[in-house]
Amino acid sequence: MNIEIGRVAIEFFDAVLAEIDEEAGVLVFNVAGTKHSICSSGTVWWKRGAVGHLRLPGERVPFSFYAYPDQRLRRLPTEDEPGRNLWGWRIDDRDFAAKAGIVPGRDGLVVTQDTETLVIDIPREFIDLCAKSKLHPKTVLRGFIADLCELMNWGYCPREDEYSSNGSDERRMARLYFERAYGWLTAIDDAG
Repeated sequence: MNIEIGRVAIEFFDAVLAEIDEEAGVLVFNVAGTKHSICSSGTVWWKRGAVGHLRLPGERVPFSFYAYPDQRLRRLPTEDEPGRNLWGWRIDDRDFAAKAGIVPGRDGLVVTQDTETLVIDIPREFIDLCAKSKLHPKTVLRGFIADLCELMNWGYCPREDEYSSNGSDERRMARLYFERAYGWLTAIDDAG
């Protein structure tokens, strides 16, 4: 269990979706023998018996349920390493750790963080453009980088750096932009 004070969020790992009442729009989760009933219009998104991360609704905090990509996955808090910012997990008889906050993918796969810090001045026009869409400039730049480099953060193999493409069209358009703006540099290198 994870309780976040301030946001009034109560979160559970290894929650089991025990019942789905599509007609009433109710999901019933079992967490260590305790049942939690949630009203949700999205009852068709999950299957009965799915195991995952449950966040109960609270003040300014919506309900969410993220079914583990590998249903054998279980949280192992006794193996957490707070000093190294790692959470313990288990699949079958194999114990392992992943960066805190990251739910491992199929077979426990995670792309480990391999990033460098870059400090860059951002012009006011870009900040204003992002603000019009209620986005932080960091979000926009990270999204473009993920699209250009085709960085996926799918459930099958999540990334510790949390870079995630916005979709296939976005990846294609980012690549077209890059080739249009900087492709001539590749042509020079190929000719030399």
